[in-house]
Amino acid sequence: MDTKPLREAGLSDGEIKVYLAMLKLGLVSAGPIIRETKLQSSSVYHIFDSLLEKGIISYEVKNKRKYFYAVSPERLLDFVEEKKKKLEEEGKQIEKIMAELSAIREIAKKPEQETLIFVGWKGVFSAFKEAYKQLTPGVITYAYTITKEFGGADPKQVRWLISKVIQMRKDLNKRYKQKTVMKIISEKGSEIGKDQAKTKFTEVRFIEKHYTNPAVINIYGNITIIAIWLKNPIAFYITSREVADSFRNNFEMMWKIAKK
Repeated sequence: MDTKPLREAGLSDGEIKVYLAMLKLGLVSAGPIIRETKLQSSSVYHIFDSLLEKGIISYEVKNKRKYFYAVSPERLLDFVEEKKKKLEEEGKQIEKIMAELSAIREIAKKPEQETLIFVGWKGVFSAFKEAYKQLTPGVITYAYTITKEFGGADPKQVRWLISKVIQMRKDLNKRYKQKTVMKIISEKGSEIGKDQAKTKFTEVRFIEKHYTNPAVINIYGNITIIAIWLKNPIAFYITSREVADSFRNNFEMMWKIAKK
């Protein structure tokens, strides 16, 4: 496969080797990646950090050990778009090899139940993109609780991320006749909660502060995203029907006491 488009998109030779190896191997620890790429272990760990920052890989922890996973190759398109006009042509080059990248990724099927960790604003955005990619049109999605404060997170960054998620929902509803509805529980007085209430196919109810939680729970079918707003935010992406049902039941209980 021609890797020149990946290089022009801003990935180094080492990052390309590690990324392609992860697409091939699926959820994997550092050892197999080191053997597959024949890179020094220190270099591989440095590359992991770089790819995490770019938002194109994630990881989960099992028995105190990190396992890494390549997110959808479509994230590369987002990464390219962020480089604006100068990299528009590179985005077209990435599209040319998208089918090959996806085919490699399909070989290593995702486990039925998994917990992935996304870090940084781009990483957390990738988590939501993954969720929307798996989402069945027409289902009800949930989020709670949106607070007036965001811990150590920059409110502008929070608004940026929420605007991106809203746009994905709008795009999904434009493509399909069955509309996806979002039900949200927000802290009373939250401006973001008020803004969400004005969005089409969105229902918002409000609760007092003592019912809120610093983590925002997002439920998309069998996928739960627990987003924690910090200066460097983190999101736990959980694929599990049981976990999603548990949080959904909790949402419904809170929904009954929340007010419009």
